[in-house]
Amino acid sequence: MDTKKENESKIEAKDGRISYGNLLFYYIENNSSFRIEELMGYDALILDARDHDFTRLIIKRIRTHYNPEFYLKPVFLLNVKPTKDPLINHLHDGIIYSFDQVPELANIVRQIFLLTTQLDYNLPNSFQAQTMKKVFNFMHTRETKTLRPHIDVNSIVGYTYPELSVSFDDREEAQTLDILEWAEKEGLIWPDFHERIYLCNNCSSGFLSYREVCPHCQSSNAKSEDLVHHFPCAYIGPISDFRNPVDNTLSCPKCSKTLRHIGVDYDKPSVINHCNNCDNNFQDFYVKAKCLSCEQDIEVQYLIPKTIYLFKLTKKGRSAAVNGLFTASQEVEDIFGTIRPEVMKVMLHYEVERMRKNSALKSSVAVFHLENIYELYNRIGAKSRKNLIIELMNLVRENIRPSDYIGLESAATFYVSMIDTDPAAAAATANNIERSMQTAIHKNFSAFEASIRHHIEPLQIGTPVDAQLQLLAKELFN
Repeated sequence: MDTKKENESKIEAKDGRISYGNLLFYYIENNSSFRIEELMGYDALILDARDHDFTRLIIKRIRTHYNPEFYLKPVFLLNVKPTKDPLINHLHDGIIYSFDQVPELANIVRQIFLLTTQLDYNLPNSFQAQTMKKVFNFMHTRETKTLRPHIDVNSIVGYTYPELSVSFDDREEAQTLDILEWAEKEGLIWPDFHERIYLCNNCSSGFLSYREVCPHCQSSNAKSEDLVHHFPCAYIGPISDFRNPVDNTLSCPKCSKTLRHIGVDYDKPSVINHCNNCDNNFQDFYVKAKCLSCEQDIEVQYLIPKTIYLFKLTKKGRSAAVNGLFTASQEVEDIFGTIRPEVMKVMLHYEVERMRKNSALKSSVAVFHLENIYELYNRIGAKSRKNLIIELMNLVRENIRPSDYIGLESAATFYVSMIDTDPAAAAATANNIERSMQTAIHKNFSAFEASIRHHIEPLQIGTPVDAQLQLLAKELFN
């Protein structure tokens, strides 16, 4: 049906079925019961969202389903009330106020359907990879490239990533942070700092009550008062010792003189704390955190620190929905002539120490990224993929010296350390590596043009190796 005819179409509603043109919507009434399998064959859903709990329940049931036919289905909200719930606010596809607005949804439904036809539906092997693949599928069909954290009182850590967190119970939010950490290591997402939080070391809850407690008995039943130093007789004591209970004036309990002017007769050099539980005086409180979930009482130095990031999809992450998700363990295991990134960091640390002892030494590090290589990997299949990686790494090895080494992070990204090589010489070597790989790929796969980028930085003495590699990668991917 063309657009003109569709605009002239009428909206027909009957028994929960709403049709417009060649589109069929299913209307879910407030607090109605239905089986999710009944949604097969419908192009989109309209959900009566006047009840918060019911709306949240239905959105979770749909978005957590294993079948993309259901979890990717467009969902629109009707009669929605303002809410701070991120799962409701960020997992729907639009808000309408009456069925008269159904024609406005047609283009959204068609666009989402078109994008679903581009997806690769092969499931990876690991739980982390399967979970992130669903996230990437959803983000691709909604044309988003950023995973944003949102404050959420329902989440045990206080933050939630709706596209990912919807697959977990509220008390399992800490698992989402672990999965995101895994995805970052796999080169699927790139982190930008958002917030630093602390979690219970027993249950990973972020709902903690911080209390100042007595260092002797751990009670929070304490009071604080100023210490007073009387200049003429040098007596020091709590201000309650000086205060006259009748008229509230201050007089020294040692020499009985009246204290009139602070800074002239006396000063207040510090504060003294008194525990009403054990009757001890002390200078400094201990700070403890009471977990409101498991009631564990924890010294703050033993809390688990976690960084909350805003994550942006890398090229590998953006292509995962369409070309499939390949993990580093699948891609780069036992590639001769390469080392793992963790080993490379240790070796670079030793190189920094060598440079520290001899300021004349100069070394460089380069990072290479094959931007579109997953399109080729997907075309040639898993068995040929590893052979291609081996050939590419052999080409890199031919262009560097025996003392240099390759840190293979993934099938698309690798680092090359160039020992005793200044940035100018390193740039020439990096250009040779890039040309060699492009030539080899073009020669063996004539219909494919590899897009390769690299970035080089001199190895620095005063900056930790981890930070240098992160900055190196960030400069490249930005």
